[in-house]
Amino acid sequence: MPKLVYAREPMESRFWTKVEKTDRCWIWKAAIVRGYGYFRVKDKLIRAHRFAYELLIGPIPDGLGLDHLCRTRACVRPSHLEPVSCAENIARGETGLVRGAQQRAKMHCPRGHTYDLFNTYIQVGGGRSCRDCTRIRYLRVEK
Repeated sequence: MPKLVYAREPMESRFWTKVEKTDRCWIWKAAIVRGYGYFRVKDKLIRAHRFAYELLIGPIPDGLGLDHLCRTRACVRPSHLEPVSCAENIARGETGLVRGAQQRAKMHCPRGHTYDLFNTYIQVGGGRSCRDCTRIRYLRVEK
């Protein structure tokens, strides 16, 4: 029996057959895990948005990831992707918003002091700290 030989499509054209371009986003229509599209390159699965970015824009700088500015994880449109640090990506995303809301909802510091107008120091980055706890820390250091 003769061995079957399949002609493989070029990787780039195979990729674009799995994308639905809309007026807003370019949605990945193949394998999706936790909202992110995945594409097989040789024997490796890579995130589809990373493949599209590197194909059309260029390499992603070392130490950076891609943030979906459109907030749609399945989007592979390069103009909707921005290279940012992991910390920045988390702060911009749902996790960062939820975490920030949780912190702002707290009425007391971990030691039980009230966060109020007189006992709360607002830091440059927008965080807050307890003035009583800061005072206690400084008193311990000076002894």
